[in-house]
Amino acid sequence: MTDTHLEIERTYDLPEGGDLPDLIGVGSILATDHQAPIALDATYWDTERYDLVAARVTVRRRTGGADAGWHIKRAASDTVRHEQHFPLTEDADTVPDAVLAALFTERRGRGLRPVVRITTARTITRLLDEDGEQVAELADDRVAAQRLDDDAPTTPRTWREVEVETVDGVDEQVAHELFAALDARFAALDARFAAVGAAPAAVASKLARGLAGAPAPRLRTADKPEKGTAARALTKRLKKLRSSWLEQEARLRSGEQADLRETARTALGIAAVLGSYRPAFAATEAADRAAEAADGLAAVTARAALADYLVERLPYASSPAQDLLVDAMTRERVLAATRERRAVAVREVVAFLHGEPYLELLDALDDAVERPAPTDWALRSPKHVAQDVSAIEKPRVRELVQRAVSDDDESVGLVDREASERAATEDAWRAATRARAAMDVLGDDAFPHALWKRIGDAADVLTERVRSLHALDVLRVHSGIAERGGEGTFGYGVLAGDRVRLAEESYDQAVHALNRV
Repeated sequence: MTDTHLEIERTYDLPEGGDLPDLIGVGSILATDHQAPIALDATYWDTERYDLVAARVTVRRRTGGADAGWHIKRAASDTVRHEQHFPLTEDADTVPDAVLAALFTERRGRGLRPVVRITTARTITRLLDEDGEQVAELADDRVAAQRLDDDAPTTPRTWREVEVETVDGVDEQVAHELFAALDARFAALDARFAAVGAAPAAVASKLARGLAGAPAPRLRTADKPEKGTAARALTKRLKKLRSSWLEQEARLRSGEQADLRETARTALGIAAVLGSYRPAFAATEAADRAAEAADGLAAVTARAALADYLVERLPYASSPAQDLLVDAMTRERVLAATRERRAVAVREVVAFLHGEPYLELLDALDDAVERPAPTDWALRSPKHVAQDVSAIEKPRVRELVQRAVSDDDESVGLVDREASERAATEDAWRAATRARAAMDVLGDDAFPHALWKRIGDAADVLTERVRSLHALDVLRVHSGIAERGGEGTFGYGVLAGDRVRLAEESYDQAVHALNRV
């Protein structure tokens, strides 16, 4: 079993030999309760590249104290961390599978190794309010940290620090008010912390101090590209997209409800930068694979977003009068079918997240954001780069839209024709939406506004057409099932009529959009 809770804490440096300050009267603290000292022994793990540290995640095996076990901490800020606990295992040299699984994305699928051993002599003081209820816990720590890499110094690094952590159940706002009161006290000339030489810790975590000087490739960064260049805009956009994606990806992996349409938009944005602006990145096979993986991620998340839309809209007709004609059984069957499609689509996304191409994509995003190395092509002005992108994207979108609205091949059967039409329309849809996302990176100051709008119109039209074609596919399949089972199919016909109308309208609009691109 695992246990997850929110950890809200502040760390202060305290000189050796200094007495703990009197905290009575700070915030809501009106009493203290001193506990017996304890000994803690923790080994921290990371990849060879220190991917976990770079992602502001720590994993450790700790003995001693009330919470001995394996711990994963994810930092939301310098004060707030989400902590996940796993049972202590007897094998100190092997990370449990459950811990590895929970860290799959942050470790980029790589194995873990011990990087630092930290021993702590801790004395705890419970901080109580006027009712005698515990508000927080103060830990006075004497720390010794020994790096475990080949280049580690032989002498452990030692220091003293004080951690103040609120207890479970304390409101987050109350916790921050307490820390603000503590900060105000030691910032003042007569502050209790300042009186003994204490100050907020220069480094927030023991691990970061213990790793000082370690060869950590992921922690090496490069300067941002120059302002006014396309490269600067691309790096800024990728940083935002990576952050958003990792939040959404965590929800998908954990089984939490995710906004599938936002997930698809984020994945498409990544594909737009790595694909449409391919010359901005190194001409390597790894970069080619990352762009291909980004397109794959965009495709699989787009299918999930489409399935999510059908759950919301397909069981209902477009007008109240028509909706009254849809019987309850038909609606329930359609709803069940669309929910199953969505579940299958989400499983496909999660499966993609466990593949090697996806992990390579994450590595490429890390490099592009943390260590940008733009090409000369990208270091030009946005307008010049936009001209090159337009020269490629415009004919590509036009060709795929033309294929999507071309006349049917009467030599193949109806089912194959419909499947071919859906596939061609999906290709055109993704191309148009990716092109629009690519243009959004530099904006219509760089791209001609008329082209930006026409590509956007084509994307909107194709979105509606893809939705309608997939809706018709669901309705036809389940209408046939209902008919073979002796059930009525009138409700399916009502819903299908809506979608046929929308499909026809979107076809005409797509042809019009094609002529304008």
